[in-house]
Amino acid sequence: MERDDQLGRRIRALRTERGLTLTGLASRVGITRSFLSGVERGVAYPSLMVLRSIAAALEVPVFLLFTAPEANGMVVRKDARKVIRAPGAPVSYELISPDLRRKIEMIIVRLKPGMDSAAMAHEGEECALVLKGRVVITVGDVDYELDEGDSIYYDSGLPHKARAAGDEPAEIVSAITPPNF
Repeated sequence: MERDDQLGRRIRALRTERGLTLTGLASRVGITRSFLSGVERGVAYPSLMVLRSIAAALEVPVFLLFTAPEANGMVVRKDARKVIRAPGAPVSYELISPDLRRKIEMIIVRLKPGMDSAAMAHEGEECALVLKGRVVITVGDVDYELDEGDSIYYDSGLPHKARAAGDEPAEIVSAITPPNF
């Protein structure tokens, strides 16, 4: 993940708030105690899938690992958005909704040319709009080719992923309900 000194501290705070030990949380997530300790100290960097597992074990959305929810925020300034991106990863996720306690979550997904996101399945529904580039969205076993301005709506309980088709990067804005990322 990009260096975020707050990430490890937030995970540690959430873990201790729930009365979990390093060993207990690591066991729930399926990682080693030493790796989790490294994450909490900011010297190990988890993949997005590990972050999703940590968040699920702590019963919080992934973005809450990066920041505490703000009390009454309605506006998110461009330079204040939270971003999840692993070094060299083909995809980044940017939270554009104000917090994770609402009924909907908005994210921008950025994909490098020809690369795809990991397949995910989670509770709820999702609507995605292609802002830039050409994208193939796979829902279950079906591929949907989308151009700039095209949108897709699907049950996010089905495994789904996005791929930037062609030689150009792609951007997608997605609305997810309930907040799950």
